[in-house]
Amino acid sequence: MIMMFAKILSVFGISLIGYFANKRGWLPIASSRYFSILLVNISSPCLVLYSMSAQEMSEKALENVFHVASLMLSVLVVSTILSMVLVKIMRVPDGKKGVYSALLILTNNGFMGYPLSYAVFGKQGLFLMIVANAVFTFYLYSVGAILLIYDGEGQLNIRTTLRSIVSIPVVASLIGIGIFVMGIKLPPLFAEFLKTVGDITIPLSMIIIGIQLAESKVKEVLNNKQLIYILILKLVILPAILFGIFMWIPVDPFVFVVVIFAMAMPSAAVVPVLAEIYHADAKTAAQNVFVTTMFSLGTIPIWGILLIQYINR
Repeated sequence: MIMMFAKILSVFGISLIGYFANKRGWLPIASSRYFSILLVNISSPCLVLYSMSAQEMSEKALENVFHVASLMLSVLVVSTILSMVLVKIMRVPDGKKGVYSALLILTNNGFMGYPLSYAVFGKQGLFLMIVANAVFTFYLYSVGAILLIYDGEGQLNIRTTLRSIVSIPVVASLIGIGIFVMGIKLPPLFAEFLKTVGDITIPLSMIIIGIQLAESKVKEVLNNKQLIYILILKLVILPAILFGIFMWIPVDPFVFVVVIFAMAMPSAAVVPVLAEIYHADAKTAAQNVFVTTMFSLGTIPIWGILLIQYINR
């Protein structure tokens, strides 16, 4: 248990590099945009392709891929329904309901899910998180976009939505799954190239988070009571509800815990970006991403330990 906690903290510790580099003026907030582009469009796709190609094809592995994809989709649909109920209970005003729902549903599976799943569950956990993130990405740019358009002044444009869905991360995930399913072995030199580039994903993602945290104003965020409610719901209550609902499904416990771990991540960093595009409440979205990311430093190690104990029970 102590080793598990230490592994998670070591991953979070990388964010301190971004935090202090920003405070020193070495990495201004503008740099996070370019690092994010590098991560999303280059290093992360390389990591996905390498991980999928390195995974041994077997009947059990193929079954796990199907189960994690279907379970992730089911969890997202149930989360969407629950979020709409919770937003009504909280009496969120019109114009913010979609944003709050999106913040509850959409999690930081890529930036934080990859490094933390690898730290907690190893290579197999990273592989399943990549599969889960492929489903999540489709959901993000379809249902997530619709929720934000509902709040804002944007118009539901099929061409724009399709363009968002057919992105480099999604295409890389689909190609990776195809490589895995067909049992394709990449040439050793190309595989080594993908691994070398993909290996920067974990430290780069945490450095980006550190830069973003350094630019956030804690007092302004903590004065918003609704954001505190969302914080507790997102990091504690909603994952616990999902755990209670889906623990009865007959799937491999390892698949189950990876999906729940994905939903225990803080709110997705891309939500403020989409909110800005669709003229929704981008400021509230950004504040929530900050506060959930900050407090996840405490909740994610606890979820990691509890889920590992669930597997080993």
